[in-house]
Amino acid sequence: MDNGLRHKTIYQTLKQLESFKNSGLPILTIQLTSSGKKSPPLKIFLAQLHSLSKKLNKEETKIFKNDLKKIENYIMESLNTRGSKSIVFFTAGKHFFYTLNLEFYLPPACKVSNSPWVSDILKGIKKHTKYLILLADREKARLFTVHLGNVEEHKDIFGIYVPQTVKQINKAWAREDKILRHIEDHLNRHLKAITKSTSEFTKDKNIHFIIIGGHKTMFEKIKNHLPKKLQDKIVGSFVSELNIPIHDIFLKAQKVIEKKSR
Repeated sequence: MDNGLRHKTIYQTLKQLESFKNSGLPILTIQLTSSGKKSPPLKIFLAQLHSLSKKLNKEETKIFKNDLKKIENYIMESLNTRGSKSIVFFTAGKHFFYTLNLEFYLPPACKVSNSPWVSDILKGIKKHTKYLILLADREKARLFTVHLGNVEEHKDIFGIYVPQTVKQINKAWAREDKILRHIEDHLNRHLKAITKSTSEFTKDKNIHFIIIGGHKTMFEKIKNHLPKKLQDKIVGSFVSELNIPIHDIFLKAQKVIEKKSR
């Protein structure tokens, strides 16, 4: 499961797991995690898995022998830890096998129950906050709301093209101040369009903080044009082109968040 735009959201997976509540089946839940600032190497998760599996009693070890091997194989062959702080496995033999990649810390845990053990996940979801990524250059802007590692909503803003220079049409354009005023006028209209769309996009959304990305020359200009209530939510920025994959944008934003939390 990718850490950026997942095929299944956390909520969809939790809803599926809910159908196994009090199932009568012995269900193994394994939480692997890292408290470091960067995504941990696979060997950290493998060592943690081996350590946690020792908490199982003799009978449980026998029941979940194949499940533990399946988890180990998944870590070595399929797991992508980019942008993740915790990985949770839910398994019950041939009946089901679910994984959740989470961008927040969970304590390491090994639980056997008749229900998937999701207590720590639910607590983490309550603490985790929704945020906005605002990308902009001189031609357009892109808005994303991100929650629990998933891009929930996305909007592209095609503003007014802002020229770097203006060709001389006649002698009246020869004066540099007129050329600059022409460029500045285009830029201000572009910034107003971004501000209006951002205000509309964030209305009635519980946005806790904002990260600005895109071309560095736009950062201060955007900040100064946004309403104060949105200005106050800006926590950082990153340089990027606007046409890169959403997952790469998400990872750049994660670096800003990690730096902010130090």
